[in-house]
Amino acid sequence: MRVDPGKPAPALAAGALVWREKHDRVEVLLIHRPRYQDWSFPKGKLDKGETFPAAAVREVAEETGYRVRLHRPLPTSVYLLPGGRSKMVKYWTATVRAKVGPGPEDRGEVDQTRWVSLVEAEQLLTREGDKVPLQTLRRFLEDDELRTAPIVIQRHGAAMSRAKWRKDEETRPLNSKGKKQAQALPALLDAFDPGSVVSSPWRRCRDTVTPVAKFEGLKVRIKDELTEAGHAEDPARTAAVIDRVLAQARATIVCTHRPVLPTVIESVRAVARPGVALELPREDPYLAAGEALLLHTTPKGEVVAIERHLPMID
Repeated sequence: MRVDPGKPAPALAAGALVWREKHDRVEVLLIHRPRYQDWSFPKGKLDKGETFPAAAVREVAEETGYRVRLHRPLPTSVYLLPGGRSKMVKYWTATVRAKVGPGPEDRGEVDQTRWVSLVEAEQLLTREGDKVPLQTLRRFLEDDELRTAPIVIQRHGAAMSRAKWRKDEETRPLNSKGKKQAQALPALLDAFDPGSVVSSPWRRCRDTVTPVAKFEGLKVRIKDELTEAGHAEDPARTAAVIDRVLAQARATIVCTHRPVLPTVIESVRAVARPGVALELPREDPYLAAGEALLLHTTPKGEVVAIERHLPMID
């Protein structure tokens, strides 16, 4: 979003359209705010140093008592606040992971939560703009693409330079920035509830994903094909690893190196929807150090949406 010089930066917020299947229908979760006497989706402003996905999950928990996992992104909502400042809200579809509270933490902010059908939601929502993400969710449902799995292509964090490292390349470590990125990854990637972690065995990759693997209670599975050397020796074997991950369509983190990314991205391009394929990185370095390429994948293994996220560090 472009900001005109002299105007305040937009207020940044995140939220989710939490859905469930009950009584042979899909229902979404709405909140009622007594201050505004309106019905809307759970959302709220980002805390300092917080990513959009982490904020969305936190806000849903605070306003509804549900811990959720995020799925596909929905259209971003941009509108003007009463004082003239713009507000940008990023939304995702989401499903419930667990009930973590009895309901809203602050009853003065949110006094009711309600599961309703899509038809009821359209009738209850106060802001016309909130109906846009709801209509998109309805389209996903009609196309049988509402349930997707997030596959994360993770480039390892910033590492010590090759020129300064005198030992084997496979032992080159993360630098101080890369270590901070690794420690910040759990807050970002937990929002998508990863179920497995696959990594190059080289130190800088393992050290990048170990914090998130420990946070999620997962074991890091090692694949030599994801190393720079393994890729240089046989790119087809590297592609085969990625092809299997995509075909399984399960929530997975895959950590690898910059020289390997062209092959990884070509595997993704082969199963991505045409419009989505155009959004894939095309030029070196493809992803910044520590950056995650998030692939939203249908049960059939088709990539229907992508996102790019960097962990937030000081």
